[in-house]
Amino acid sequence: MRIFLDTSGLIALSDEKDKNYNRAKAYLKEQVSKGARFVIGKNILAEYIDGVTKRISKKKAIEELDNILNSKLLVVEPVSEADWDKAIRYFRKYNDQRIDLTDCLSFMIMERLDLKTAFTFDDDFKIHGFAVLS
Repeated sequence: MRIFLDTSGLIALSDEKDKNYNRAKAYLKEQVSKGARFVIGKNILAEYIDGVTKRISKKKAIEELDNILNSKLLVVEPVSEADWDKAIRYFRKYNDQRIDLTDCLSFMIMERLDLKTAFTFDDDFKIHGFAVLS
């Protein structure tokens, strides 16, 4: 089973002070024990590493980047031109929602890879029809 890993999941896993830390750790442990592997979009990788750089330090961001790139539990998925084009259409479609372009790109990666579940605490994925950690 493959699960999409969103920025909110990454943040929860990396910050013991995050309100979702314990839930995230338990979910990760449970899914890994079932043989799950994770997919992270390059868009999510950039968003997460940028956040760590700005909020913590460049040193910590490089450490996190290396951990992700060398992980045996996840694969970094590129964003294709077709993903980008359809993500923009979704972004416009959700004009009455606060769903951002990064999430729309994630939706496209999930659809292209036929992923049904996102490791996220962001309801935007649920709005688009994916199963989420709840």
